[in-house]
Amino acid sequence: MKGLWTVFQFELMGFLKKKSFVVSTLLICLIIAIGLSVPTLQDKFFNASRKDESKELKSSQQTYGYINQGITNMENVKENFSLGQLIEASSKDELEERVDSGEFEAGFILEESTKYVYVVKNKQLIDNNPFIFDHALAEAYRISELEKRGIDYDQVVDVMDPPIESETIVLGKDSAGNYIYTYILVFGLYFMIILYGQLIATSVASEKNNRTMEVLITSTKSSNLIFGKVLGGALAGALQFGLIIVAAMIAYHFNAEAWNHQLDFVFHIPLEVLLKFSAFGILGYLFYSFIYGALGALVSRTEDISSSATPITLLFMVVFFVSMVGMRMTDSLLLKVASFLPVSSFMAMFVRIAMGSVSNIEVVLSLILLLVSTILVGILGAMIYRIGSLMYGNPVKLKEAIKLLLHDKA
Repeated sequence: MKGLWTVFQFELMGFLKKKSFVVSTLLICLIIAIGLSVPTLQDKFFNASRKDESKELKSSQQTYGYINQGITNMENVKENFSLGQLIEASSKDELEERVDSGEFEAGFILEESTKYVYVVKNKQLIDNNPFIFDHALAEAYRISELEKRGIDYDQVVDVMDPPIESETIVLGKDSAGNYIYTYILVFGLYFMIILYGQLIATSVASEKNNRTMEVLITSTKSSNLIFGKVLGGALAGALQFGLIIVAAMIAYHFNAEAWNHQLDFVFHIPLEVLLKFSAFGILGYLFYSFIYGALGALVSRTEDISSSATPITLLFMVVFFVSMVGMRMTDSLLLKVASFLPVSSFMAMFVRIAMGSVSNIEVVLSLILLLVSTILVGILGAMIYRIGSLMYGNPVKLKEAIKLLLHDKA
């Protein structure tokens, strides 16, 4: 146990003392804090300038030209035209000239109450001008026709477009509201496993490359070495991820008013969900870290880690993809099956917990399976670690190492 503690302390402090670890953590926390503080800074320092800009924007509104040949209520068209100001031209030639020179964004020649000619210099692939003008012309036509019939237009609008009020009562999970924080947590876990898994494998491979592993194996048990490395790297990754989350929550707490509490649903994560995420996330993190640690012992050079770890990395990417798709279909059979497989349950079950319906029995069963599997993978990783420390040359495939273990047991 003393050897395990020594290795654990050494590995943990090795991660925490790295400049890359400290700088990346501080930089990410700073970027998040600044990003969440932008509305507050704008309100405090740029409020006056924004008012001036708003006035300038109104005065420099885009202008469009028109020639009225058959509309009696042109003022209604102008009121409903939202793209800018409509300015009358005296003739078609003047309108075309001002459009061609860029003084007018475009022009409209109104021939009848429901018919016009659109004048533009360069027709873009996506041009919203005619659609907005169609709406303005249609509104003016409705107003005119209803007035002829002695009908109040405002009353018709109230009848045709009544204000609807509704309230939603969620008896289960609010999948739409929980989507963003579930995505952030799942993506963060994915990033941690990929990054720190590779770092653990690289650390093991470098020790083997410079023969340090041979000395360590004779000094303590192989299980102490791999468990110490994995637990040290896992705690370092968890601390970094936790610091980033805490920094984001603190930054938002001080800027929530400026955001008008629009991001409350992201940061007000239920405690139960956080606890279950921690349990499944840590076990899943350890599960893959043990595998990466064993893979690091099977290569003699750090350059061979990427090729050796490719099958596991691809498997992990499939797990991530299944979880992402499952966020949109929480009742799918694929997600339910994945939530009980140790290679994927740490993500899939969390998605079901956060966004779907799952019983406590299913959660406990999935957690027990993941816990037992993580312990077994850790023990297997320690055995592979010991065998790999004595094998040099070309990288040893994982299945070959397992065959050697079974042969030794026999």
